Amino acid sequence: MKKYLLAFLFILASCMDENVSPEGTLKSFIQARFGNVVTRQFILDRVTGKMQQSLENMGDQDFEKFADLRNVKQDSFKILSKSCQEKQCFLTYSVAYNTTEKSKFTSEVKKIAELTLVDGKWRIADVTNIKTYHEAQEPINPLE
Repeated sequence: MKKYLLAFLFILASCMDENVSPEGTLKSFIQARFGNVVTRQFILDRVTGKMQQSLENMGDQDFEKFADLRNVKQDSFKILSKSCQEKQCFLTYSVAYNTTEKSKFTSEVKKIAELTLVDGKWRIADVTNIKTYHEAQEPINPLE
């Protein structure tokens, strides 16, 4: 009986909507972006506030560069701290990734994401960079 209850809980947790918690929203958004090209609508469905404004005002060519992360592979994702109220949440997180193109490098970025509850779903309102660390495995040519 315990096995069935445990299996049911795992299935229930995996079927839950990604927008139920701020952590789940942020994690699923980041995982969906790495190694893929996402559409403008995909991102706009998950953002609000300042982030939505900047993406709506972004030109097509700039958006294509922003949305194309096919050559980037995620290594890790950690939520470092969380400060939440009823309809607003600030998550400090760290994400590490590496590139798969000819000049390989590893990066780790520490950021703060502001999430807002909109119509029962958590949306990303703003992201602020705190610290970025790059480690090149060969010399980086800034002219490429």
